[in-house]
Amino acid sequence: MLALPGPPSNNCHETIMNKSARGFTLIELLIVITVIGTLMAIALPSYSDYVLKGKLTEAMTVLSDLQVRQDAYYADNRVYSAMTPRTGQTQHFTSTAACVTGNAGQSYVCTLASTPLGYAYTINQAGAKTTTKPDGTTVQCWLKSPKGNC
Repeated sequence: MLALPGPPSNNCHETIMNKSARGFTLIELLIVITVIGTLMAIALPSYSDYVLKGKLTEAMTVLSDLQVRQDAYYADNRVYSAMTPRTGQTQHFTSTAACVTGNAGQSYVCTLASTPLGYAYTINQAGAKTTTKPDGTTVQCWLKSPKGNC
């Protein structure tokens, strides 16, 4: 008598299941790492610029406040005053933050500088604004972003 083949043995089925249940192949992992690396290369510089842009806004806010306070002081006293930012107003621009008067109190220059960021912002009694960038160049406006937009 001939024996009819029976159902497949459980050993073969278990071997196939164990082989596919092991995990990811090396190629799959390399593809995932490549995709993540590409996304980081694109996203990280944009995020860094976004964070720096937020920090630069602090200088413009503080100097605008100093300008208003100088104008109010001048209206009352007919001279400008050597002022500093209000307590707690600066977090990132603490290296230099002050107004210096000149011409017997008839002019001032307020400066806010940040050594870690490398930027320095100024404004004077005429409203002239300047920014000194980390490379040492000066532009005649307040930069609103590290890309050089006024």
